Amino acid sequence: MSTHPLFIDNLAFAKKNERLEGVLSALDCPRLLELLQADLADGALKAGQDAVAIHYILQGSTDSVGQHYLRLIISAKLVTACQRCLSEMPVTLRLTYNYLIGESVADDDEVSDIESDDVDLQEASQTMDIVKLIEDEVIMAMPIAPTHDEDCGAGVMQSGEKPNPFAVLKGLIKPE
Repeated sequence: MSTHPLFIDNLAFAKKNERLEGVLSALDCPRLLELLQADLADGALKAGQDAVAIHYILQGSTDSVGQHYLRLIISAKLVTACQRCLSEMPVTLRLTYNYLIGESVADDDEVSDIESDDVDLQEASQTMDIVKLIEDEVIMAMPIAPTHDEDCGAGVMQSGEKPNPFAVLKGLIKPE
């Protein structure tokens, strides 16, 4: 586990077909930590445990026409709160991203060559922050309003009939 940013030269990384593998903790991802169930995450961190385990593999490659790619594979086990019953809810993510490394994000020739939604354009950088990239992708993959698939047991069901608030007054009326 790393508690500091991890920077790479993404173009050189892809040219050398390098591979980087590791695990991030909740301490590495403060923005993600805000989305998780706070009391569980805080308790686990104080106890020295990790409420978030994000395994990642980053692989660089070059294709036959000389285009440079990064492939990011993320496997994460997170704990968030169900929006229906507010109890603990585990979320497991298995994500794969492919990035084409370009000299400039605004390069129209490279953008027009990408005809697939399977590849995102990533600007060439000598200081690409891998931890921030992983955290961004996990945050975007998190459900907006997570709920349990099955019925939550903590919910209170009402029959639909409500007592008449004026029923008490009926007893106060004196018959004539």
